Amino acid sequence: MIGRLLVANRGEIARRVFRTCRELGIETVAVFSDADASSPHAAEADQAVRLGAPLAYLDRERIVEAARRSGADAVHPGYGFLSENAAFARAVLDAGLTWIGPSPEAVAAMGKKIEAKALMEEAGVPVLPTIPLSPDAPVEITSPVLVKASAGGGGRGMRVVRDPSDLAGAVESARREALSAFGDGTLFAEPLLEGARHIEVQILADAHGTVWALGERECSIQRRHQKVIEEAPSPAVTPELRRDLSEAAIRAARAIGYQGAGTVEFLLSDEGFFFLEMNTRLQVEHPVTECVYGVDLVRLQIEVAEGAHLAALPPSPVGNAIEARLYAEDSEGRPQSGVLHRFEIPGVDGEFGLGARLRLDSGVVSGSEVGVHYDPMLAKVVSYGRDRAEAARRLADALARARIHGLTTNRDLLVGVLRHPDFLSGALDTGFLDRHAAPAPLAGPGAVRLSALAAALAGAAANRSGALRGGVLGGLPSGWRNVPSQPQRTAFCTQDGGHLEIAYRLTRDGLRAEGFEDVTLVAAEPGRVVLETAGLRRAFEVAAYPGPDGRRLVHVDSPLGPVRLTPVERLPGPAAIATPGALPAPMPGTVLRVEVKPGDLVEAGQPVVVLEAMKMEHTLVSPASGTVAALHVTPGAQVEAGVPLAVIEPSPPRGPGGVPHPEGPEPRAEADAEADAAAGTRVETEAGAAGTVSDTATGADPGGEAE
Repeated sequence: MIGRLLVANRGEIARRVFRTCRELGIETVAVFSDADASSPHAAEADQAVRLGAPLAYLDRERIVEAARRSGADAVHPGYGFLSENAAFARAVLDAGLTWIGPSPEAVAAMGKKIEAKALMEEAGVPVLPTIPLSPDAPVEITSPVLVKASAGGGGRGMRVVRDPSDLAGAVESARREALSAFGDGTLFAEPLLEGARHIEVQILADAHGTVWALGERECSIQRRHQKVIEEAPSPAVTPELRRDLSEAAIRAARAIGYQGAGTVEFLLSDEGFFFLEMNTRLQVEHPVTECVYGVDLVRLQIEVAEGAHLAALPPSPVGNAIEARLYAEDSEGRPQSGVLHRFEIPGVDGEFGLGARLRLDSGVVSGSEVGVHYDPMLAKVVSYGRDRAEAARRLADALARARIHGLTTNRDLLVGVLRHPDFLSGALDTGFLDRHAAPAPLAGPGAVRLSALAAALAGAAANRSGALRGGVLGGLPSGWRNVPSQPQRTAFCTQDGGHLEIAYRLTRDGLRAEGFEDVTLVAAEPGRVVLETAGLRRAFEVAAYPGPDGRRLVHVDSPLGPVRLTPVERLPGPAAIATPGALPAPMPGTVLRVEVKPGDLVEAGQPVVVLEAMKMEHTLVSPASGTVAALHVTPGAQVEAGVPLAVIEPSPPRGPGGVPHPEGPEPRAEADAEADAAAGTRVETEAGAAGTVSDTATGADPGGEAE
């Protein structure tokens, strides 16, 4: 029997395992890096062992030593990091500890996709043809293919190639990324199945020959080959297809003598289903299976490791469950870092727990610092319902009402997908997010403007409450004058880079706000404003925090949708003088490559610096054609957000005949030229939809799940 268990992981999966251990009466041990010293998972364990540098979670010797030092007799690997590392599994066993997972041999057998596909084909599991991609043997393609890394996953080392002329460049890029992420640049290609679904089967096997297949999960809603929304069961799988998928997954498990929890992944198309890979660990999306089958997969993992027998038949499924991965990222998928000032999901009736209608599995709490070293996933929010429509509606509503302050997240994307007619009808595949336009923000322009009015009124109420402490003037209306003349004005920057100015007066007859029709102020307090518009009364919850740049950050939550605003100072201090043509870092990170050198001529959109941050590789490109006037970084440098990486001196305007204009810039001129440069920089640091930024996953964040 296991008495003390160490989780060789961090964040939500560590907390998830600890919850089951508490129920089983097993003591818990956490490991943490210097970057995680104040994290919830380190605080919740019975004991915690410091590992050191942020990437120390990859140091198997240090983790085994932590188990010895803490007196642990078992190790659970979670997912990501070393969870599918056969050498780590062997080191744990050699240390006399219980390994909560399959044998090192089974892990190794599925560790390389090319060899794994050959094994599966021998076992009678359908596979797609494999096209070797050797550096010494160039190949030609006649139809679209998907280039893949043989090691690892998570979308890293994957490239879609439709044009044969693009194959060489895609292979070179994918090999470089695979080497960086996994230390192995082996690649292969498969025929590209357009419109296919990503379906996976949860398996569980004991040491006595029993193998369960606990149905399938639909994982087709993906962004850059990484899962975003998962559900069980799949709306596309019939009972007959479920039987065939389950039988194939069981054959796969038996072929390698599997023991413990694992997942067999398939592509499902009109041509049939085909083996993708086998994940020899617990998956991020395991909660949807737990909800539908009423099982605790972590408990079953532990019991199987202790030698328990599974029942002859698995339980039967009931209802539907959907999981949304809530990430700290902007609208283009670039990860964000900073302080999560407030994190509240309304309606949650179980954290990491079974039997909940709305479940939250999270590695963060209000006040957590989200750094740059690990995957930016904040939480998994999981809803359960009698049917799929109920589960989708409950999940979308909870996310829309959530109070998430301090960081930009993908919440709007998740809600938009969950409410999309095609998603609700089950018409989805791995190209869903490529095919459909990005969902509109939950708060439209009118809602943003009304929320800004509420923020201005809450700020005035806060000023009055401060005056009240100081004496007799606290009861006067904000901005009161003997002879009213000008309205009060408050300006805000909006999240999309816009500018709003709110002008209003508080008179004896009530609120008078310029540009608003039929708006009545019902109540105004520093944290809550109630407005009535066109006979509809709504409450606006207002919270203000210190921003990362010294300016305040204001969040407004209402039934109209969440809004984030930055007040514009009425009397701002001297602004820092920006270097013309500077290319700033959009976020903290590490410089991977510098693609130019001083004096180079560059075109607009040409790559200048490649930055790695929070699992993603970001290519920053020149905002305009010109000359590289300066480079401020070298590969390996750590940079903070906003730090100039390079300076591009724009080319002079050309007159007739292509010669420089004799009088310099034409009168349209400097202000417009500055605006163009600013717009170019903004495009760079925003997303790749316009083709100016390439965000690809890297190995910088081993904390994310390799899928």
